[in-house]
Amino acid sequence: MSDVLLSIDCSNRWSCLGLAVGGKIAGERNLDLGREQAARLPLLAAELLAGHGLKIQDVACVAVTVGPGYFTGIRIGMAYAAGLAFALGVRIVPLSSLEAVLRSCPGWDCGVKVPLIAASRELAFSSVYRDGCLVLAEKERTYEELLSKLREISRDFEMWSVKDARLFASSPREGVQYIANPSGAAHAALALERLHASIKPDELRARYLREPGLGRSL
Repeated sequence: MSDVLLSIDCSNRWSCLGLAVGGKIAGERNLDLGREQAARLPLLAAELLAGHGLKIQDVACVAVTVGPGYFTGIRIGMAYAAGLAFALGVRIVPLSSLEAVLRSCPGWDCGVKVPLIAASRELAFSSVYRDGCLVLAEKERTYEELLSKLREISRDFEMWSVKDARLFASSPREGVQYIANPSGAAHAALALERLHASIKPDELRARYLREPGLGRSL
């Protein structure tokens, strides 16, 4: 088949896979695999495809989150996605991990939304969207810095994250709401919108927003 898209997101604790067939969302798998992520990711992809009568060889495009987020998870997701795209001779769609969180939020395209991913006890990766459009670039920020930037944009906003004890652990975290997990289906829908930005697998680059190995490890 020439219209099968597989999306992969391992940047935010969870392993989230999304499947689109013929431009429509067909399925998803969202699991917290912990240390089993690298070993089980290929099996999850095969199971998701098999559930729709498909094989890995049917995948015509791969999408993957490239950061910011958990360093190890980003590497695992990107390595699998790039290897799969190389093997199949297909293109790959790089996506923002924070935008994947945004798309998993209720009413993601209404009002001012702030997706968050834990970075350390004091910092979180954050960006700001108004009605689904980016208005503040991705960056590591303290809770206080983020609030200061938000007050310049709007008095009415929502902060969203996957629940993580390390998120602003040294701050009160007031106003942060939680999604159960990132949605593979929402991620696949985002990938369909970004097909025009697909690249060759050897052009794939991570967006860590920090130098690997510096600061507290994720």
